[in-house]
Amino acid sequence: MLLLSPLFAIMSLVSAEAEDPAIIGFDFENGLSTNETISLTGSIEFDSIPDSVVWTIVTDTETLTGELTDNLQELNSQNNRMIWSWHTDLNVAELPVCTCYFTITVSFEDSSWSDTRVIFVGDTMRSGLLMHYPRDADWAHGSITVIGWSKHPTVWANSEIRFFSNPAISSVQSCSEEGNSDTTQLLSVISTSGDYIVPLDISSLDDGWHSLYVENYDPSGVAFAQQCVAIRVNNAPPQISIVGDYYFVENSGAISFDASASDDPYWGREGMEYMWVLRKPSHSGQTPLDVQIGGSSYSLPADSGGNYTLTVRLTDSGGVSSTKAFEFDVENKVPNAVASISGTPMLDGNTIKLGGSDGWELDASGSSDTDNDLASLRCVWKIDYEPMYEGCERTLTWPQDTGLELILTLDVIDDDEAFSSISVLLIHPDSSEPLPYSVIVLLVSAVFMLSAILLRYRSTDETSGIPTWDSDSD
Repeated sequence: MLLLSPLFAIMSLVSAEAEDPAIIGFDFENGLSTNETISLTGSIEFDSIPDSVVWTIVTDTETLTGELTDNLQELNSQNNRMIWSWHTDLNVAELPVCTCYFTITVSFEDSSWSDTRVIFVGDTMRSGLLMHYPRDADWAHGSITVIGWSKHPTVWANSEIRFFSNPAISSVQSCSEEGNSDTTQLLSVISTSGDYIVPLDISSLDDGWHSLYVENYDPSGVAFAQQCVAIRVNNAPPQISIVGDYYFVENSGAISFDASASDDPYWGREGMEYMWVLRKPSHSGQTPLDVQIGGSSYSLPADSGGNYTLTVRLTDSGGVSSTKAFEFDVENKVPNAVASISGTPMLDGNTIKLGGSDGWELDASGSSDTDNDLASLRCVWKIDYEPMYEGCERTLTWPQDTGLELILTLDVIDDDEAFSSISVLLIHPDSSEPLPYSVIVLLVSAVFMLSAILLRYRSTDETSGIPTWDSDSD
């Protein structure tokens, strides 16, 4: 039985980020069958002349290689990339009867690209099998699509293709041995000849390294072929942990949240990417106030009260993400209203009799709030609860249609519409003040006492005018 190296299953082995990959062309199709020496030709398209071009042919028992670099012939290109032709003669006499894997490898600096074709030499019975995708160490989540090619050299052979996987401890252990499809739960089974594209459901697999096998099944082993590629299964999303308080009081400092304890259960923290989105539903609904890409922590000023939602999206190294929303409140500090009228302090509930008659200076500039709200404080002055002036320093003119008393109210409002108020009763200068209650009580008491004395005096006079009885006159 034959377990083919992933080398022949992968079109591009390594590709430099700075270079577009080389395109390797063949002038013959997969499954070429020959019993005699033939000439193999093709082309290479690349940005510059390659450092080396090598052919390799692998049989069941041996591997042959040869150089093509010196035989390249430049062709006319229809674009800004260069094209070369290559050719080599395949001497069948040097090869055993085999299902051979013929590979062209193009190298440039630290990068290399390969492509493979299957050639049936002689009366071989073994099937040909290629797996172009996935590539070695690719990530897989939920499902994965396998792309490749399969063919039997004889029409009577069973064309059943099996797909299955085995867990591996590490990338080194992956594909280190032949898989047994008879004792493993199959991911899929198809029957086809030629190119295939097969989606596989791998949502039930545990996270970790897995050997993904594709097999041309043949219990007798005559037509059997198997290929394997190591994949990284990443079904479980990362787990988000946010450290931070739910309640803050508005101040001039900062609020911080830390998600550095977040983790991926299997693949760990390395390569995780963070995205933070801050919203303020109490003021701007779901419109983001800020978006931060990167960083395991997030900070914002603590100088604006309201209800906030901080959403963190965490993506692990395999591209699987989790999202978590964290709600917190910043309590807005109510402004402190301080005011005076013509120098007289306004204390809530007091009565102030005004002096003069040409207007009175209203001053609330001494009102205070947190630093962020101080510059935006608004002062609204009301007369008998109706707004009359706006501004922290104004001049009061007594309304013509108002009596000799009115209620003056000051509202000091911040940018969150939080406010504090002061109300006082103002007495017009022309108003004559009634006697104080205590004086009235004293006068009433004095009148009552005087009345009592007069009544007693009269009673005494009447008593002294009554004639007395003289008993001796009898």
